[in-house]
Amino acid sequence: MNSPVLPVTSKPWISGAEPPFVRISKVTKRFGDFYAVDDVSLDIYKGELFCLLGGSGCGKSTLLRMLAGFETPTEGRIEIDGQDMAGKAPYERPTNMMFQSYALFPHMTVEKNVAYGLFRDGVRKAEAMEKVAEMLKLVQLTPFAGRKPHQLSGGQRQRVALARSLVKRPKLLLLDEPLGALDKKLREETQFELIKIQETLGVTFIVVTHDQEEAMTLASRIGVMNAGQIVQVGEPPEIYEHPDSRFVADFIGSVNMFEGRVSEDEVDYVRLDVPELQGPVHVGHGVSCTIDQKLWYAIRPEKIRLTRERPEGVRNAFPVYVEEVAYMGNLSIYRLKLASGKYVHATRANLSRHEEDTITWHEDVWASWADNAGVVLTR
Repeated sequence: MNSPVLPVTSKPWISGAEPPFVRISKVTKRFGDFYAVDDVSLDIYKGELFCLLGGSGCGKSTLLRMLAGFETPTEGRIEIDGQDMAGKAPYERPTNMMFQSYALFPHMTVEKNVAYGLFRDGVRKAEAMEKVAEMLKLVQLTPFAGRKPHQLSGGQRQRVALARSLVKRPKLLLLDEPLGALDKKLREETQFELIKIQETLGVTFIVVTHDQEEAMTLASRIGVMNAGQIVQVGEPPEIYEHPDSRFVADFIGSVNMFEGRVSEDEVDYVRLDVPELQGPVHVGHGVSCTIDQKLWYAIRPEKIRLTRERPEGVRNAFPVYVEEVAYMGNLSIYRLKLASGKYVHATRANLSRHEEDTITWHEDVWASWADNAGVVLTR
């Protein structure tokens, strides 16, 4: 949730001020009868840190490998910096790829690992070592130049792999689950280092990840994938606050989902009959729908307010029973049971160290939310 909010002028996907740097047009990859990637079209712009996000087997790594040249599209076209990549081998492309395993040479020092690609390309030693020193300084590994990979921590090995990928200054860096091998705290710290390095160099990054929080933190934009297809592309706040399908709403973060039918359809509001809530939900804006149409209503746990008395002037308020409370330090998660038997979750930020009269286990309370707090989904 920490992605910077950029002005529209810095968002070429909105302003149209420049052509896409990477253009994927109707790309399909089949393995026999299996569609790993299915008719994907996607534009990525120069200087972006773009994340492909999805679960295992959704096609994100296959799409990355086609960009790198390790797989050939069955159908479709890939362009990088205005050039068609058809028939170009990986070493002929303006790309480099950083693998999840890091693939460091265990018998080489950090310095030699980073320099390896430059020497393979015939760069003179003095020039190569100057570039290596510059890159090690950028990733804060200068004191470790003489060490070997087994003498480094996981985070340090990750930065060596990143330096090796960037030292040749590719136009496009492809990263396949780059932080997957790190523990949670180190992964969070490294995310911000990755953003800083990308902004410093201005290289376009495409990152594959299954971690929603990682994508939300890193990305200028996210492409959510499912079953070989891109199901939604948007900036992190758009993906989180305005998912356009039940899959995206459920995949990104935590959500409470209800099925309902339209009972009132007006220009400035919609009312849904929701059996699991045993009452109507008031939506404070118009929705493209018809009377009696089946829809789904999604509400995030942090949007739900818990009170012992029914709040005045709030249309969406429902009695619940507090069955469980999980204390997570920065927040508490409430597992609530509706009269219908359905369970929902609410979260509350723990803003002070000692709170008296806090709602706790085995209480009958009210769960409420604002008219515009939820999202209506048609698919």
